[in-house]
Amino acid sequence: MARILIVTSRLAEPIVREAVALSNTRHYVEILVAPVDVAAFLSTDYIAKLLLSRGIKKGDYDYILVPGLARGSGRVVEEAIGIKTFKGCTIAYDLTELLKLEDLSTLSEDSPADDILQKLFIDRNKRLLIEVEEKARLNGFSVGNLHIPLVPPPIRVASEVASAHRVDESLLYKRVVYLIESGADIVSLGFEALEPHPDDVYRIVRFLKREFDVAIAIDTPIPSEISRGVEAGCDMVINIDLTNIDRVVDYVKDVAVAVIPRDPSTGSIPFSSSQRIELLIKTIDYVKSLGVEKILADAVLDPPGSTFNSMIAYHSFKMLHPEIPMFMGIGNVTELVDIDSVGVNALLVLLAQEIGVSIVLTSECSTKTYGSTRETKIATQMAALAKTMKTMPKNLGISLLILKDKKRVKVPLDSDAEIVTATEKDTEYALDPLGIFKIDVNHDEGFIEALYIGRKGKILIRGKTAKAIRDEILSRELVSSLSHAIYLGIELAKAEEALRTGKNCIQELPLFILPKPIELRNSGIKTFARK
Repeated sequence: MARILIVTSRLAEPIVREAVALSNTRHYVEILVAPVDVAAFLSTDYIAKLLLSRGIKKGDYDYILVPGLARGSGRVVEEAIGIKTFKGCTIAYDLTELLKLEDLSTLSEDSPADDILQKLFIDRNKRLLIEVEEKARLNGFSVGNLHIPLVPPPIRVASEVASAHRVDESLLYKRVVYLIESGADIVSLGFEALEPHPDDVYRIVRFLKREFDVAIAIDTPIPSEISRGVEAGCDMVINIDLTNIDRVVDYVKDVAVAVIPRDPSTGSIPFSSSQRIELLIKTIDYVKSLGVEKILADAVLDPPGSTFNSMIAYHSFKMLHPEIPMFMGIGNVTELVDIDSVGVNALLVLLAQEIGVSIVLTSECSTKTYGSTRETKIATQMAALAKTMKTMPKNLGISLLILKDKKRVKVPLDSDAEIVTATEKDTEYALDPLGIFKIDVNHDEGFIEALYIGRKGKILIRGKTAKAIRDEILSRELVSSLSHAIYLGIELAKAEEALRTGKNCIQELPLFILPKPIELRNSGIKTFARK
């Protein structure tokens, strides 16, 4: 292992020491604290002179790490001292991950290690996921051009276009492009539950098969829609059961089918997990006897209230029939709970992999589930990497941490500065005489929109970022007061985050509101015990 000298500042020293301790590195590490408060104030010229004054010379260390934000190139230090010098991370806490690397020679003299680390993680993860794909091809079957393994990883992501027969073709095209770019492996088309639309099914499937090289599934139990969908070239049929198989068997022999345990006498799914498994096995055996080969078992994931019970059915079936891949519609849970979809989707995918599910079906039918396809795809990759690396789904170089961070980062500030505590006041500012702005987010087209109304008329400025709109406002000289400029900065930054996260953006209201539990202590209900 290498001998490493880390150069840091006074304020960053405790963070660096903690990061080194947490890394459990096998390298020999020493820390040199420069007599400067903030690491960003250091330059490599200054560091070179400091090291020379401390008598550090060639052979003392294998590498020197300087702060990622230090000005200048590490080559300046190397030429002065004779020791290879690299830039570390811009955030000192990230040294924890950096020092886990066995070979630091891939770091840069000129660029912070952040990008290098991320690229290393990305390259490693890509290599591992390719290996997962290659191993998966040893068993299973194909849905269109997509291989489905008997047992994950990988888990394939199917994403639903609900009420597809009501969507204009131009909008449908954009929707499918969005789903594919978000990571969908299969596009699933949903239709009206009780009213058949066989001609629409045929038209839509033909259109999508002509425009896209992606597996297309139709999610319908209606025989006329199934037959027309298969005739049009769909690759998979979801919702095959004992009530419809006899009428569609001649159509589905060459496509994949997801079989569900619907009781033909009641038209419903049994609640009991044991009865559900029994009926699912009976249905699959019958479908097999008719000559259908590409079968996935769908025990039907129930909404919150009986989700765990239905998961028991999935797990029990897979224990009995490991040779049959499984299908799970996780939208049944995500859409029916008022919890941010990212966490729900991720947890369901991790559980699906434990159970042995090969395809998960997600949906983005509501505003709160916008982004579920992307979230689900990333979760499947995290699950695959964790299983391959035999580790927990953390510190993988890929995550679904969007609204929260793993650790608190405190930027060291000048301790000698005067401290002024700002408080919110009902201060009235005069309106900008040049005009006002109304700011909104257009999620459909992916723009921040700022409508100017004032002396220069009405101008609608659209942009992808707050900076782009700010620059346009300044170039047109549409702001004349400092308070208005600061106000616009606050609102545009909020709008950019709303666009990025899919949140609604209402001017002058907070973007995120932290929920609070219902307080019961003052209602006469005893919620805690006293000694």
